[in-house]
Amino acid sequence: MRLGSEPVHARRLALMRSSRIFILITVPCSAALALWLLLLAGGCSTGMDRIDRRVAQLLAEGSGTLGPDAYPATVRPSPDTGAQNIGVHSPEATERPASVNPAATELQFRAMTEGDNVLARLEGYNTLVGDPLRLDLTASLRQAFKDSREYRFAEEDYIISALRLLIERHRWGPQFFDEVSADLIAAGDNGFYNTSVEIVNEFRVTQRLPYGGTVSARALARATEDLHSRVANGDNQSADFILDAQVPLLRGSGLAARESLIQRERELIYAARDFENFRRAFFLDIVADFLDLVVQQQSVVNAERQVEQLRLVEARERGLYESGRSDLFNAALAEQSTVSALDSLNQRREQYRLDVDRFKVRLGIDVEQPVVIVASDLGLPVPDVELDEAVRYAMAYRLDLQTQRDSVDDARRGVSIARNDLLPDMNLTGSVTVPTDDNRSWFRLEPEDTVVRAGVSIGLPLDREIERLTLRQSQIQLERSERNYDDLRDNITVNVRGAVRAIDRARYQLEIQDRNIRIGEDRIESIAAAPDRATARDASEAADDLLEAKDSRDEGQRDLQLAILAYLQQTGQLRISLDGRMLPLQGMEFSPAQPSAAQIKRDYYVIPWLLILPRPPAVLEPTPPNPGGS
Repeated sequence: MRLGSEPVHARRLALMRSSRIFILITVPCSAALALWLLLLAGGCSTGMDRIDRRVAQLLAEGSGTLGPDAYPATVRPSPDTGAQNIGVHSPEATERPASVNPAATELQFRAMTEGDNVLARLEGYNTLVGDPLRLDLTASLRQAFKDSREYRFAEEDYIISALRLLIERHRWGPQFFDEVSADLIAAGDNGFYNTSVEIVNEFRVTQRLPYGGTVSARALARATEDLHSRVANGDNQSADFILDAQVPLLRGSGLAARESLIQRERELIYAARDFENFRRAFFLDIVADFLDLVVQQQSVVNAERQVEQLRLVEARERGLYESGRSDLFNAALAEQSTVSALDSLNQRREQYRLDVDRFKVRLGIDVEQPVVIVASDLGLPVPDVELDEAVRYAMAYRLDLQTQRDSVDDARRGVSIARNDLLPDMNLTGSVTVPTDDNRSWFRLEPEDTVVRAGVSIGLPLDREIERLTLRQSQIQLERSERNYDDLRDNITVNVRGAVRAIDRARYQLEIQDRNIRIGEDRIESIAAAPDRATARDASEAADDLLEAKDSRDEGQRDLQLAILAYLQQTGQLRISLDGRMLPLQGMEFSPAQPSAAQIKRDYYVIPWLLILPRPPAVLEPTPPNPGGS
């Protein structure tokens, strides 16, 4: 059997020889690539660990530009499950996912009987199952900064910015490529086919230049084996070493060429500022949620006491009616007040359970885990600050304002780049090619056959309509950036002034509530001094007003703490540690702790001529209104 006039064994011998040539060419040029493939075969986790270390270092550098009290995101290793997931899902399963949606006839519904005790069910929700987790403010913040999904998302946004910068930096580093191609050629000649095999291996390294252009070094090896006329020594082998460069002189030259890298470097700093801003806002949100729960917890306790007191009033009025000393109207009114107070108590309990469950979700705690909210606060001192002074702090320290100001510089740079795109194309090109000996010796250079090329290419700006439109667009974007900066600055001024006034307003509200408490106490004492002059409704309303005043005082204490934190955040002075603790400023003395006995003591007033009950202990341990939501 022949192909043309060459025997089969001759063609096979030529193919084997071409394969040897292919190996001789590929191995020297692809050694680095082979070594890298061996490393990948050993496991991808090594590469991911190296990337994580580089990202962590980059995050530390980015956050380090903000000062010692700014902390980078934590790079958490992710399991590499790519290899295990290959081939797990078939195309049919991926394109048509299964759904669980039974028909109505397949679903079961169990109706509640009329004999069920609804009140007992509601009371059962207050029972904590299992070992509850006690959370004070410090523990809540520590948990939030450790396991909160919201915090993890913010960390990942910061990490992604660092990865974008690493990708861009890699593009500006040396790029290695190795390409191998093999072609089988059959050329017809009067019914006969001359066949040959051509194998080409190109190994090259390219590098971007700092101010535009690229430079590359290539090793190009070729081997051609004539399979038809083997005896005529029809093979050809050659290699060239080429160094070439292309440098723009007008369009695309200068800093415009590095814009992508410059912008990525700046975006990392923006991301560091955004992450630090998030940490401060997140701290304030968690504190607000916790203090809201503390106020709700105390309101439930107050509602429980109110129900107990109204039950005493109801029992007294019923006894008076049965003895004929009072009308049925008073007994019915007392019973109605008790029922309404009990309904309000159940609503407060349910709202508290629901808010505790939401708080657990935000902190990254299992919803099934019961928790007990331990009343505590930050104990922040009230700052002595003037409006103008607070605004100056914000103008100097607000990180988002600094980012917006830097964005104006980015827009100005965008205008300069758009102007650069209007210039003509003028590129300087050059190359040096050093061949080797064609007689099967790829590493024997022939410098006397070196080829040097140099040239200049010019492209006239005949059509720059798109570039002119882009320039106009960038000019408008610059104007928008300047207006955004002015708008943010003015809004910050308004918010800071409002934050300072909110502190004074919260302090005044506290004074009002303290006065209301004293008035309520005097009112109850006057009723106790002359019980014959007061009705049951007077006594009940007096107790309700006193409890409402104390609830308002609790809310006022919470509002004052939050107003101080909001002032520190709005002025850019809030500093948060890595584990979620607030770092004190110079001259600020505070210690997060449990509330004192004077803060949590709630006097239990009962109308003396109804029933005399002792006051509760200084530190009251109320029955938790199902903090765990179980």
